Amino acid sequence: MTAFTRIVLWACASAALPLFAQPAVAMNAWPQDPPKEEVQQPPVEEVEEAEPEEVQEAEEEAAPKKSAPSPYLAVVGGDVYTVTRGVIAGGTVLCKNNRILKVGQNIQVPEGARVIDAVGMRVYPGLVAVNSRGIIRGNGTEARDSFDPFNLMVDLGLASGLTTVQSSLAIGKLTRGTLEGHLLATADWVNLSLSGSSPSSKRKLRAQMDEAREYLRQLRDAELAQKLGEKDVKMPDEKKAPQEHLGLLTGERMARFNASNAKDLLAICEFLEEYPMKSVIFGGLEAWTYASRLGRVGASVVVTPRQKRWADENLNRESGWSIENARILWEHGVEVVILPSQTSISLGGLAGRDLMNLPMEAAFAIRGGLPQDAALRAVTINAAHILGVADRIGSIEPGKDADLIICNGDLFDYRTFVEWAVVNGREVYDKQRATYFAHIRPRPETEPTTPLETLVEVLDDMDETDSKSQDVDVPEVEPQDG
Repeated sequence: MTAFTRIVLWACASAALPLFAQPAVAMNAWPQDPPKEEVQQPPVEEVEEAEPEEVQEAEEEAAPKKSAPSPYLAVVGGDVYTVTRGVIAGGTVLCKNNRILKVGQNIQVPEGARVIDAVGMRVYPGLVAVNSRGIIRGNGTEARDSFDPFNLMVDLGLASGLTTVQSSLAIGKLTRGTLEGHLLATADWVNLSLSGSSPSSKRKLRAQMDEAREYLRQLRDAELAQKLGEKDVKMPDEKKAPQEHLGLLTGERMARFNASNAKDLLAICEFLEEYPMKSVIFGGLEAWTYASRLGRVGASVVVTPRQKRWADENLNRESGWSIENARILWEHGVEVVILPSQTSISLGGLAGRDLMNLPMEAAFAIRGGLPQDAALRAVTINAAHILGVADRIGSIEPGKDADLIICNGDLFDYRTFVEWAVVNGREVYDKQRATYFAHIRPRPETEPTTPLETLVEVLDDMDETDSKSQDVDVPEVEPQDG
């Protein structure tokens, strides 16, 4: 590098040194900005983070609350067959939770209630089947844990109009989809064996009843002595008394007999005349031959109207089957209950004889002269009575359980289908959604209209109104002088 070059570089560096020595702000400001006043910011408060549970509760409160489902169910517009209070044409059954609240006409339906439109249909109480098999399982309280609420037999039973069935000692409702409210009660029956052709069975049963009767006599005498103020009164030993037979004599329990022929039925009548008690007789094929006597002892009879047995020509008395059996018993004041010959739901092809055809069995009794309202009682309130639950089911009355079936015709017409079934105030069956019956005469459903279709209908109505107004002849009025 030459001396001249060094001199030039030293001169340039000396000239640039004052420029880089100026403050940096002077290089950026042109013209120079006035000094800014410092503004003090308020101190920032520290915010504590919310716990996850508190955040969730706040979000739930801020979110719109879903309205709870209405506790009301209304069956509107159908002819209501109450069983105990006649027929209410075009009536309404208003239910709240699992009970019937009101029954009648012109009943106001609460806002938001679930509504079943039963216009043109018939509303009946749910049918009651005694001595059934295969729908509910278990004995007594065990049935609550053995019940399958999604079983096909439950669906088929509801489709047949059944809402309550009794099996063994369990009385259960067909609460499809839930176990809640299934077990209604336990049957309080005492099975008694008595045959007109077995003298030993008569002696054994009478000895047990006499023992129970003697205990009750001693108990009453002891209690009376205590009331009279006597001391050291000895009470009879309850453990030695037959407990089941005591319940029969006091009316707390019901005796159950199995008898079909006239000889056995006569033996039962003689027994009940000597030992009055609540009783039910299953079978009763020849019960029409002793109808008046059965009426006097107050026995209920479970009959199968289509069960046949021809008369015995070797006997010099009336015998055999009669199509008028149920009618004759009813005329003599006997409480009649109807049951098919097959007490389960059958898918094996024996049409018309199983539990699905309980109304048809009752229709056969109607063919024999039994009034239709009596036939309805035979599959509802009478069956509930012998089960000891007539205060809960069997008729459509305020305060009773909301167990209903809505049919598209007469219950005893073979063409009629159950459209809806309600158990404990809850819709458990709808034929329209049942794959096995939905295709048979489906209900006409109203399709929802779109806003455009609604607007077109309104415009059409307006055009029709305008055209009518234009077609009206307006009389001409001639002007008057002066």
